[in-house]
Amino acid sequence: MDHRLRLERKARGFLAGEGLVEAVNLPFAPAQMNQRFYGLWDDGGSPVPIVNPLVQENAEMRLSLIPGLLETLRANLAHKAKGLLCFELSKVFRLNARALPAEKQHLAALLYGQRERKGLRAGESPVTFLQVKGLLEGLLELLRIERHALWTEGGDLTFLHPGKSARLRFGGSPVGYLGEIHPDLCDELALPPVLIFELDFERMLQYPPHELTARSLPRFPSVERDLAVVVDDGFPAQRIISWIKDLNQPLIEDVEVFDQYRGSPIPESKKSLAYRISYRDENRTLTDPEVNALHQELVSRIVEVFGAQLRT
Repeated sequence: MDHRLRLERKARGFLAGEGLVEAVNLPFAPAQMNQRFYGLWDDGGSPVPIVNPLVQENAEMRLSLIPGLLETLRANLAHKAKGLLCFELSKVFRLNARALPAEKQHLAALLYGQRERKGLRAGESPVTFLQVKGLLEGLLELLRIERHALWTEGGDLTFLHPGKSARLRFGGSPVGYLGEIHPDLCDELALPPVLIFELDFERMLQYPPHELTARSLPRFPSVERDLAVVVDDGFPAQRIISWIKDLNQPLIEDVEVFDQYRGSPIPESKKSLAYRISYRDENRTLTDPEVNALHQELVSRIVEVFGAQLRT
């Protein structure tokens, strides 16, 4: 099977398995929506005009998949739908530097309302920013490209909530974003708060391996230590993860966030972030004293570098 087609099927199957339905929208957009949702073009992109549009309002080819998904939401709300979880994998368009049409494939999703859970935690719960980020991380793992991913702040994305947005980068290049649509824009469009993400699927196709490789299981066990710090409410959890990985400490195998907490006894405008750090040596079993010493040194540096307060 063609490598590209295989990855497309994987992405579609994963999102459908997570409860999202696939939307198929016409590739046209109003000029004002192209101005608001400008997609993931490196130079911003100039829309492709339509000489003889089917509807005068949709006189341009879309720069992003988000306007079509918002219209899908609007149609569902008009039919009294209580929620909508949908995605689209399709083309977006622009004029290049030579004023010629160019296209590439994007993957975008819109999540609004309640998300159903099955199994031991069966029930419904509101869709949250962290759930959508987890959804994206699961997709990256499925495509085997999670090691290339770096999350950064998305405050420069004018159509997203400055405190609930993030950019996804691969090797320093932006390949996607996620977040809640800016409240002012929701009011302008007469839509409720909604979470979205959009990925440059074309660029992401460069990263998945064409062949799978295997390695033997570790001979020696890992040792885990937890760390909880109190930081400003707007502090992105990824900053500490990226900083730890950039240390290139050979005994640090992995680091992840496993909890975020707001409320008493955490002060107003603050939050608690809890990290789990795994230590391992490939040639021997680490002892508790050396892990404790390394972990304490790491904790002290985090408190110093980020001005965080250690939570005990």
